[in-house]
Amino acid sequence: VPEALAEFIRALEPHLPWENTGELDWCLSLQLEGASAVWAAIDMVLQSANTDRKIVAVGQVSYHGPPSTSFGSRCPLWEKTHQVTYPVPIAGETVDESLYVENFRSFLDEHEDRVGVLLIEPQWGSSQAAFPWPTDLLKTYVAMAKARGIFVVCDEIMCGLGRHGKRSLFVSKALDLDPDAITFGKAIGGGVYPIAGA
Repeated sequence: VPEALAEFIRALEPHLPWENTGELDWCLSLQLEGASAVWAAIDMVLQSANTDRKIVAVGQVSYHGPPSTSFGSRCPLWEKTHQVTYPVPIAGETVDESLYVENFRSFLDEHEDRVGVLLIEPQWGSSQAAFPWPTDLLKTYVAMAKARGIFVVCDEIMCGLGRHGKRSLFVSKALDLDPDAITFGKAIGGGVYPIAGA
């Protein structure tokens, strides 16, 4: 491991959103851009389990990279068969949390046998102008997915590395979400170098 990378890993470790990282078997995958980091995170969690559940659940207005090649809700060219969309609060609309929980439960009932990963932006990026999730609703979604054996990946490409105002490096740590993987990017390269990670 190059000296600079080892130093980066040592500096990053105390900020990861898991307790006792020194006791965990965790890894870091550096990529050139955010969409690849999201793919890497999903690939890592699916490889860690022996499961046939390979479909990724994405928020109905999510954005995780270029629409035709990345996970996310919109694709002008073709249907994405490797993902399904789940209901999420929409910026500017009234949020009835109990209705969202019921709709998400119905979504899980319908897709649980196929979905291996719930991909969440714990604070929305460009798709919803940095709209924050209602905290209790987000925690409920994560708990419901985990209770059904679905891995949770928090995409913090836009909001991670302290770009969210919650006094931690990652939103998932500030909200105690305990995801199975996180992604980060944008800020890590200082706007000069293309780099992201999972």
